[in-house]
Amino acid sequence: MSPADGAGEEPAHRTLLEAGWSTAWRPAPARAGTTGAERIRDLAAGGYAALPVPAEFGGAGAGLVEVASAQRALGAADPSAAVALNMHAFTVGLMADYWRRHRDTSWMLLEGIARSGALVASAFAEPGGSPNFMSSCSRAVPHGKGYRVSGVKYPCSLATTATLVCLTARVTGTDEIILALCPRSSPGLTADGEWPSLGMTRSDTARLVLEDVELDDRLVFHRGPADVIDENVISGMVWFAVLLTATYHGVLGGLLDTAYEGVLRSRAFGARTALLGRATRELLLLGGACRQLGADFDTGAIGGRAALAAAVGLRASLSDTRDRVLTALTPVIGSRLYGRGQPAAALLVDSLAVHHHPPSLLTCDEAVGAYCTGRDMSFDPAG
Repeated sequence: MSPADGAGEEPAHRTLLEAGWSTAWRPAPARAGTTGAERIRDLAAGGYAALPVPAEFGGAGAGLVEVASAQRALGAADPSAAVALNMHAFTVGLMADYWRRHRDTSWMLLEGIARSGALVASAFAEPGGSPNFMSSCSRAVPHGKGYRVSGVKYPCSLATTATLVCLTARVTGTDEIILALCPRSSPGLTADGEWPSLGMTRSDTARLVLEDVELDDRLVFHRGPADVIDENVISGMVWFAVLLTATYHGVLGGLLDTAYEGVLRSRAFGARTALLGRATRELLLLGGACRQLGADFDTGAIGGRAALAAAVGLRASLSDTRDRVLTALTPVIGSRLYGRGQPAAALLVDSLAVHHHPPSLLTCDEAVGAYCTGRDMSFDPAG
């Protein structure tokens, strides 16, 4: 009997793929009959919201790789919740990293998140907006001790479950973009409709509409021209790329589990063995690259524009790997990938979302090449 067949033992492919990932946090099973928003609230209340918050402020003090491990575990169990909570994790991780570098009053926001279990939505995407994720069509009009912000953010996960919204807006009359936290309950800020997506349908994703929403200047924690790359842009991109990759590593791992279960049950090996091996190899390498970048950034082994290049390279490799894994697994899983109500088909559709996260795939390889040839890096495909 092979190791893969041992009753009660961890499947052999799981032994490979689980190595190096933390098991400190695992999602509780979903309560029967819960909506997507209820599931997200349950996970936040179960300690997820405070994972990246430093321990001195009541959080778990998890580093980038540990938070990525949590995202991966959640991606395998509940892809919709994982994609939604990825937005919270990367935003709070960026805030924690900002505090470690500046030791400013942002600790109060972190402490509040840890104490209340509050979720933070990331409102960057805009309908008809630029594929340049560092830009914004929303308007911030200077007013009193802050701004009045108007615009539409869509699609935005955690639209109804978040307590705070991290948003971007362009200051009128300037080329300055602000990045700020806005209370979700602010007058003039409303959630409208649902995202009519094919997959990730329980991610609490909707349209956020801002109409003259008053924003205190003290809640602005980054400002600058859209194409200026500074330490906040770099940190945000590294956190986002690592957590996004870990999330979809979990989703694709679930699809791989389905493929192995079918083959081992039917004992129909043949050419399927090599295809399973190919898909496993792809995920093994992607997971290793994800953990390595997270660890290197946490320890300072990589930083600056080199870290940015590595992050966008990882993000592009994630999309490439997803397609190669599906190419290998499609003939193994067969028609279950196309059947209504089939878990494998749901995972296939969910995994398609990987291609539509920022930064645009049109710019990733260009940015890596620009860094390596000493040219300015840009995330504007028209630039």
